[in-house]
Amino acid sequence: MPPTYDGLSPEAVHAVAGLFRATATIEPYSPDGTEVYRLTAGGAADGVTILLWPSLARVDVTSVGNHGWVMKNVGRVEVVPGVEVVFRGTEDSGFLFVSINGWVNMVVG
Repeated sequence: MPPTYDGLSPEAVHAVAGLFRATATIEPYSPDGTEVYRLTAGGAADGVTILLWPSLARVDVTSVGNHGWVMKNVGRVEVVPGVEVVFRGTEDSGFLFVSINGWVNMVVG
């Protein structure tokens, strides 16, 4: 069973950064004084950027070009070692998958 975290905890942020071999840098802005993290993936996922907003339970993902995904109300974070991260909405209201090969997919409903 892959490691699972409740919400966007500091442990979840560092686990996602480790998956993408990225550094979680702190953005110079915040909605409420809490930290916002930016992860810039490299390797096969080069061009993917992940913004993690723990206090808003929100994840923004952008990819090369004009592609973007936003997941609000993140309830759980699943890190599948060597494969992907899955952001799950509260009450399983949706999923945002970001793989280490740069593929991004979102399912809502």
